[in-house]
Amino acid sequence: MKEGKFNLKTFLNNFEVYTATICFFILTILLTLQVISRYALQHSFTWMEELGTIMFVWMIYFGVSGAVTYRKHLRIDFVLDMVPFKVKRFLLIFSNIIFGAFNVYICIVMVNVIQLLGSSVTTMLRMPKAVVYSIIPVSLILTVFRIVQDTMKLTRENAAELGASKPSLDLEACEREYQQFAAGLEKGESV
Repeated sequence: MKEGKFNLKTFLNNFEVYTATICFFILTILLTLQVISRYALQHSFTWMEELGTIMFVWMIYFGVSGAVTYRKHLRIDFVLDMVPFKVKRFLLIFSNIIFGAFNVYICIVMVNVIQLLGSSVTTMLRMPKAVVYSIIPVSLILTVFRIVQDTMKLTRENAAELGASKPSLDLEACEREYQQFAAGLEKGESV
């Protein structure tokens, strides 16, 4: 969102990250309330633990897809740094194909598991287990979609940006901002 306006493209590009963040906040609130209720009220709400577990699993699977979007997923690039550009591109694309195929395979397995669950429900919340576990194939499909996007991006990148991800924290930008701030203080400008 720029200048306070809703941007659909930005939302769709970050959907998994937003969803994982919401799950994280719900999980944090539930666990905080559970700790307070256990120690202050001497009472435990078991449904909070069950919902917290569900939120944790959902957060993880949406986080995987979000990590692929920003190229923050686990990857050993020791060999990639030592090979020429065309080989590096081939290896990155091949790696994406294997990762995508693995996600499709696990998705098929999870759909079969969900079908075996039938109409069973969770113990405390009485939620259908099929709904709880359905997030796994959904997030795996989203991950495959993000892998396809990344593969298309790899085919267009030059040698300098091939497979690179933006740092989570741009230390150089922070340093420039600090230098500007320090220079302003030396000149006697008000903050």
